[in-house]
Formats: sequence, structure tokens, C-alpha cells
Amino acid sequence: MTWKTTTFERQKLFDEVWSTPISKLAKEYELSDVGLRKICVTLDIPLPPRGYWQKLAAGKTIPKPPLRETTVATSYTRATYIAHVDQVLEERIVHARDELCINVEEDTNVYFPPADSTSFSKEAKMVGRAMKGTKVVAGALSISGVTWTDVSVSPDLKERALLLVDRFAHELEALGAKFENSCPPSPPLRRGARRASGSNRNCFVLHGQRFFLQIRERIVQELVPPPPLKPQKTPRTGIQPPWEYRPPEYRYIPTGKVYASIVDAATYYESCKLEDTARGNIETKVKKAVCSVGDTAIRRNVESALREERALIRRKKAQDWEVAKKNKEALLAQLAAFEKLSKDLDRARSLRRFIDEIATSKGAPAELVRALELMALMADWLDPLVKAPWPEVDAVAENNPFGSGW
Repeated sequence: MTWKTTTFERQKLFDEVWSTPISKLAKEYELSDVGLRKICVTLDIPLPPRGYWQKLAAGKTIPKPPLRETTVATSYTRATYIAHVDQVLEERIVHARDELCINVEEDTNVYFPPADSTSFSKEAKMVGRAMKGTKVVAGALSISGVTWTDVSVSPDLKERALLLVDRFAHELEALGAKFENSCPPSPPLRRGARRASGSNRNCFVLHGQRFFLQIRERIVQELVPPPPLKPQKTPRTGIQPPWEYRPPEYRYIPTGKVYASIVDAATYYESCKLEDTARGNIETKVKKAVCSVGDTAIRRNVESALREERALIRRKKAQDWEVAKKNKEALLAQLAAFEKLSKDLDRARSLRRFIDEIATSKGAPAELVRALELMALMADWLDPLVKAPWPEVDAVAENNPFGSGW
């Protein structure tokens, strides 16, 4: 993940704009025509007029205007974010797609709408049976968590919703999806609330990932104005309307706008959302949406497996580092021990040379002559090659084993 910077010099860009069409020049800079024009406006660079390149192609001579002086900056720097592409991940995803054979031929996977409800698939019939016992609440027939599909549409669009469910079931079965409808229905939520992530519910499993289908209709809610109150006469104040609390009443108006979305059952985030547009209705986009969700599921599986492999490699490297670290510490401790032995050997040799000089000297003090045996014992005790005992020192511990005298 890096940033790529491109610097545009005013004079150079001016010469390029008047020598190359801006559409070709923008491709060289990996920009759009509009983006390059904005940079020219920022640097106060005049652009060729409309029809300039056609007139040049026809052989006409058009004078090039001079680059006028300006107070703006003479250079412009553009930073572009370059995302890192994991080649290992992409290769494994392609290999996983080839193994699963998710590319189904068009002629072998053609969906034909059923003539009536008796010709629906088993999964669509299950959704239809779940909607039979529902009542119109807030202008819609709604089921949530009862099957692998959540539906909330007006009675007029119930048939279309079931046809969409049947089409989705057909495309999902073609990709090898498994439907799970053994969980109990999800408890209802208050209006506007969102269900907690990780809750278990009925869904379909595609390439090891759990999703559910959601079909909703946009229903407008309008406040119903209360009827006027009838005035009442009182003996003292005359006519006075009584005070009475009336809860707000709403009416629900179906708009006919249907939305279909495939939602992740673990996180409750929409993986894709379909709606009727000028380019096509929802029915024509089902196959592409299901294939897109299948690709997403494959990518998640490969990413999870690759993440585990890399984590295992990191743990193995960490363990190897721990072993190497312990070995390093042991070697350094051994080095310190050898250095101490070497230092003790140097002290022992220095002490023996001192003993020899005292023995050969005629004017050595009597105290040193009397201490020759003690110095020899000290030298043998220091010498790591001799390691002679010194009872007066070795027998006394560093700490008092009998405690304090107080």
C-alpha cells in the first residue's frame, strides 16, 4: 500500500495539451478527461477550442496562443493511492473457483417462471406457507426469521415476492447452496431496531458462508388528522371544547417499490441490494447477484484459510525465535562464565609472579615472606585449572543462615 505522486509543470503541460488531444494525454497520465481539464484550470492553462483537432486534420493552420503570466502556482502535485494486490490470495481464489465449478452455462441454468403456486420449488413453497398465517400489520405482510427469506410486502405484491423467492432459490441451488430452516423463528424487534450480530437464524449456506434473503416493499407512513371535537356548553364559561387525549393514528400507503437484498446472517450486513431501475427489474439481476455473493463467499473462505496459514507460519517463526533467543542467552551466559574464569586465571598468574619475585628478592618485607604460603593457596583457589579449596572462605556462606542476632 503506497502513494504515487505525479507533478505537473505548467509550461510542460501547456505544450502537451496543445500538441496531443486531451483524451489521449489523459490516458498517458492515467486520468480522466475531466480530471486533466481540472488540473489545467488549476494551473491557468488555456485549452484548445472545440473543433481544433478536426481543423488541423483538414490542413488548416491555427496559431498557438502564448502562455500568459499568472499568479497561480507553476506546478501541481497529484497523489494517487495504490492498493497492494495479494497475488497469492488472488491465485488461490481463481483455483478455488475452478475447483467448485461455479460458472454454470447459460443454456443449462435457464429459469422458467412457474405457471401457478403449485409449481414453485420446495423452498419457495415453504416461504408461501409461512406467509399464509400472517396478518397485515403496518400495511404489509411480514415474516422475519421464520424461513431462509424475510418478506415484508403489501398484499398486492405477495405474488411477485414469492416469484422472486422461487427465482433466488433456483439460482442458489444451481450454485450448490444448502437451505437451513430448522431454527425457531426470531423474536420480533421494535421498529427501527437492528438485530444483534452472531444470532442464530434460518438461512442458506453458500460455499460455507451463511446468508438470508430479504424482500421488502417501501411503504409510506402518513399521520391521519384527528376529527374535530364537538363543542360543549358550560353554564359559566359558555362554549368550551373539552380536552381529550387521542393517540396518533397512521395510514400506510404501499409505493410498489420492491427491494431484494442478500444479507450476511452473521453480521446482518447487506452483501448486495437489488431494485427496479431503468436498466432492468430485479428479476433480470438475480443471477448476477447470486454469483457475486458466491464469489464473496469463496473469497472469505480463501482469506480465512490463508490467514490461518500465515498465522501458523508466524507462530512457528516466533517459536523458532524463542529457541534462538534462549540459545543466545545461554551462549552469552557461558561467555560471561568463561570471561570470569579467564579473569581469575589472570589474577592467579599475576599472584604467582608476585610470589616468585618475593622469593627471589633479598629485601622483601617479612610480612610478605610469611604470607607466601597463604598467597600460594589464594593463587590455587583463583586458578580455574587447579580449583584448590580454601576452607576459611568456602565454608562461610554469603548470608547468615542463622538469622539476625537481634
